Amino acid sequence: MHHEHPTLETGSLTWHVQDFTTSELGLVASRGLGGHLALETILPVRAVSATIDFLDAQRRPLDLSGGSIHHRDDTLLRPADPWLLLHAARSAGAVTLALRAGVSLPLGRAEENPFELGRRGLPHQHLQFGTGTWDPLLGIGIGRRVGRLNLSLTGLARFVVGENAHAYRAGHRYAASLQAERPLSPRWHLLAGADVMREQSETWQGRREEEGNLGRTDVLLGVGVARTLGAGSLSLSLRVPIVSRAASAQLDYPLLVSIGWSWQRH
Repeated sequence: MHHEHPTLETGSLTWHVQDFTTSELGLVASRGLGGHLALETILPVRAVSATIDFLDAQRRPLDLSGGSIHHRDDTLLRPADPWLLLHAARSAGAVTLALRAGVSLPLGRAEENPFELGRRGLPHQHLQFGTGTWDPLLGIGIGRRVGRLNLSLTGLARFVVGENAHAYRAGHRYAASLQAERPLSPRWHLLAGADVMREQSETWQGRREEEGNLGRTDVLLGVGVARTLGAGSLSLSLRVPIVSRAASAQLDYPLLVSIGWSWQRH
């Protein structure tokens, strides 16, 4: 991911050119409760490696080896907010309907207002690993078999209903996904799909910071493969953004790579 923005450093204009490498490991466990119900937990751990280059007003390199109060070379490895969900599903012929409802737990680290700290000349961190609030989750999905093709349409919303201890309120987040899976052989499957993601503006003490996350919408196309291995399945998928619209200067990213392993105990 790539981000550029100007900042006043010691009274002069300085361009901050940042690159981020972000990876996330998520452990998903589901336990049947009988009938059509299951309890699902998602435990994410996120790693972010950031590098920063400084340029003067004419976009020439500057030597700020110690970084600045705003940005620095850094690598962070921390847990993000876990999810706890109740999952219900029912099949009727070739059609499957599913509903998920639950809550995210505020265990990821939430930072103090970095913009206010910056105005006071204090070092700060912009990366948030959690919202610091208990956020309701609601998802719905429908799947259908069409010949050898398995189609699914899913939607998920994360609602932020209050401020955390730092008076931070993350924006609501919405995601919709259309996926198709077709077997190529008894073990290999081809995956393809499209995703739409929407994030609304964050606020601090009820106000929007003009250099903060003021909301964005992304549309991605993806393709991948999956291979059955005994009672499990290994998958690899690539997603490319074709539309990215942000209300302020935000991160640009060229590609998302996902590697997944699923295993079912009989």
